[in-house]
Amino acid sequence: MGTCGSPVLAVASQEVILQRKPRPYTPSIWGDFFLEHQPCTPLQFMKENARIKQEEVRQIILDTSASSELALKLELVDTLQRIGVGHHYKEIDELLGDIEDAQLEGGCNASYMSNPCDVFVKFRDDQGNFATSNDAKCLLALYDAAHLRTRGEEILDNATAFTKSRLQSMMKTLDPELAAEVEYTLETPSYRRVERVEARRYINLYEKGITSSKAISHINQYFSANESSC
Repeated sequence: MGTCGSPVLAVASQEVILQRKPRPYTPSIWGDFFLEHQPCTPLQFMKENARIKQEEVRQIILDTSASSELALKLELVDTLQRIGVGHHYKEIDELLGDIEDAQLEGGCNASYMSNPCDVFVKFRDDQGNFATSNDAKCLLALYDAAHLRTRGEEILDNATAFTKSRLQSMMKTLDPELAAEVEYTLETPSYRRVERVEARRYINLYEKGITSSKAISHINQYFSANESSC
């Protein structure tokens, strides 16, 4: 006959529990500090500061929208999205819509707009090879963009191979921080990264001026304030 559930064992177990001595836990050196702690900067102040910064950036978007510099507009949108605050601004969608309308008015037909990879044709010579460039940032942007290709877009396949080879050959001549960014991107293109983690990493790059946008000079300050208010 088994002993499982035996009254004798139950009594013995209770005796062991009663004889067990409590452990001498050491009180926390912090005491009740965090139960009563008030932040040095009031939460309402941080929220208001974030709101002010957000409006400043909104005005930058509106001012940039009125500019005729296409590269400046795209650079601004890319920066805002990569640092993780693009969702705050519906003006970004409006800006991109204006760019698309301008492209259509400028002679881009529907066929061209449905095959956006054709825009890279201008970077190729008569033999179909990509023109050599020493601008690492532009090559890096092209490498990133080419990874959004779909099956059959041969020109983007060629762009990926060309930019990767060119960037690898330039690594030793680049500034250490830019070289590190190139190496990181060659290993993992931006669209394959975790968005929130990438935003935190990108802010550090932006502060160092590696990827700074000409349109905004204090966007990292806004983001820091925005994070504090979350």
